[in-house]
Amino acid sequence: MKSVADKIAPLLRQWSGPLTAELVQQPAEFGLGKIPVRLQPDSTTTMVCGFCSTGCGLNVHLRDGKAINLSAAADYPVNLGMACPKGWEALTPLAAPDRATTPLLREDRGELKPTDWDTALQVFTLRMKAIQDQHGAESVAWIGTGQITNEELAFLGALGKFGMGMIHGDGNTRQCMATAVTAYKESFGFDAPPYTFKDFEESDVIVLIGSNLCIAHPIMWQRVLMNRHQPEIIVIDPRRTETAMAATQHYAIKPKSDLVLLYGLAKILIERGWINREFIAKNTAGFKEFEKFLCSSRGNEASSEESGIDQSLLTSAATSFDERTVAAATGLSVEQLHRFAETIHRGKRVSFWWTMGVNQGHEATRTAQAIINLALMTGNIGRPGTGANSITGQCNAMGSRLFSNTTNLLGGHDFLNDAHRQKVAGILGIDVGRIPSENSWA
Repeated sequence: MKSVADKIAPLLRQWSGPLTAELVQQPAEFGLGKIPVRLQPDSTTTMVCGFCSTGCGLNVHLRDGKAINLSAAADYPVNLGMACPKGWEALTPLAAPDRATTPLLREDRGELKPTDWDTALQVFTLRMKAIQDQHGAESVAWIGTGQITNEELAFLGALGKFGMGMIHGDGNTRQCMATAVTAYKESFGFDAPPYTFKDFEESDVIVLIGSNLCIAHPIMWQRVLMNRHQPEIIVIDPRRTETAMAATQHYAIKPKSDLVLLYGLAKILIERGWINREFIAKNTAGFKEFEKFLCSSRGNEASSEESGIDQSLLTSAATSFDERTVAAATGLSVEQLHRFAETIHRGKRVSFWWTMGVNQGHEATRTAQAIINLALMTGNIGRPGTGANSITGQCNAMGSRLFSNTTNLLGGHDFLNDAHRQKVAGILGIDVGRIPSENSWA
């Protein structure tokens, strides 16, 4: 009677079949760890991962023109040869059984049926033109995404607004980031987060607000782990997330108390002289009014009226920003507030990072502005390892916000600025009248 080993041995030594060419490069030579023949590419192209806002570079390996495998691009400055599980699975949707491979046209009965591209484009064009002829060019709008390239975004916006006469359109990236967009525009005059991923490696204090970075943006978290300065990692999040578990300080504040906490920290920093008044005087405007709003001994109601700050800045959770009131509103102790403020003060390169936990949260625009104010008043902006840094949700969110002709004319220009419209019209060689003089309402 043959043993199990005797039965298996011939299979391992065979020259053809599933245990040879299918699994190793050269039949019967046991190339363990090598690329199987069926996955060995004949060419390679590159792509940017579209799953999150990191935008990792990936090499896509092709065989007979089809994507069969991928690897992380070692020379790409964003991910430095790393990829997270989402990136490694970037080709999986190609094999999805419900993936559309041809245009689908809805018939009169309401069913979607496959059709060819010529028919699809003709039907789309005729129906779109009929709607605009009947209801006006501005009756049609579009919504885009941050998962396509700058060139595609620019063409979409130009086709819609300059070609088809639309006024309204937007990207879902600005919808989910509208609060950060507004905060940046009001604070800096321009929608542009002031950071690079290298700042994760240069900070000695990293403050994460409403961000579960190691799960939502794993490669950014890897950049944090590459930091050689042994940074203090502070997480503000009601939940004990994976990132909070790895933090050196976790402040599990009560929901909707972010703004009160940030104002309270600002007041402590001011009262203890832990702000950079030289930087403030040289680079900011309106600080005296902000200081009066926070610190007036007459209370916030009086100071807000005197400074011209909207009374709605005050929340029902706190009527003043003294440390005991802030502690009660946030669920933190006074000692925790002091430790948080002192950590910011002692840091030489402090960076503040936030994402959807702020952007789609309570009083989000003011919360983002309060984060920016902390960076400005401590001089933690404009240097490596610093900044008030909004993390987006899609890999080309900024391209969508700046190049798709939604609320920004091409390249960060302004639809409301006649000189900007003239400039863009001249570059494109079109009549300036084709460029709307108002922003999208979306």
